[in-house]
Amino acid sequence: MKRFFSMALLALWLVPAAASAQGSIPERRFGVQWREGVPSVHFSAVDLADESLRERLESGIWERLVMRIYAYRANGDPIAVSVRSCRIQWDVWPQEYVVQYRSSDADRDETHASLDAVLSRCLVADRVAVGQARDYASLHGERIYFAALIELNPLTPAQIHRLRRWLSQPAGGGRIGGEAFFGSFVSLFVNRRIGSAERTLRFRSQRVAVP
Repeated sequence: MKRFFSMALLALWLVPAAASAQGSIPERRFGVQWREGVPSVHFSAVDLADESLRERLESGIWERLVMRIYAYRANGDPIAVSVRSCRIQWDVWPQEYVVQYRSSDADRDETHASLDAVLSRCLVADRVAVGQARDYASLHGERIYFAALIELNPLTPAQIHRLRRWLSQPAGGGRIGGEAFFGSFVSLFVNRRIGSAERTLRFRSQRVAVP
């Protein structure tokens, strides 16, 4: 009986603690559309690119921007994740930006004439699907939220290789089990180790109901 009450008190303590941790992350309005049981989100993270980052992107040195978009249940447990990566370089001779774009559903090398076009491509989520229908099949009527983690040069070459291998799999974009870039809201957004990337932007969405 004593153990029961101890566990109950612990649970009561953890609930407000988790809510407080979630509340400490800035909230940003997401556009959310559902199609065939899968949510697509829209938001901008162009504010990551301040004047210093713009100067770096214009220097001709390769820079990498990685955007991860997570779906979470109200208690912070993960549902699904979508990952996008841009490796960017200003090519002086043809006067254009080279972008190596990688995601769960696209793998292409592109050129863009302006930095604004590059930032729109790499820092704006335009109807990005997060997960697959099966990830939400048991959550009808439940309120969930999304969270975005955008990082500048966050990954080592070995991690990039793992990411590319995962992105090439048919199941890419949904659950990825024990991968280091998939976890609870608290572990990734609250207790995440500082200094793993040169620059980081984190924010979460409003809560939405699963249809």
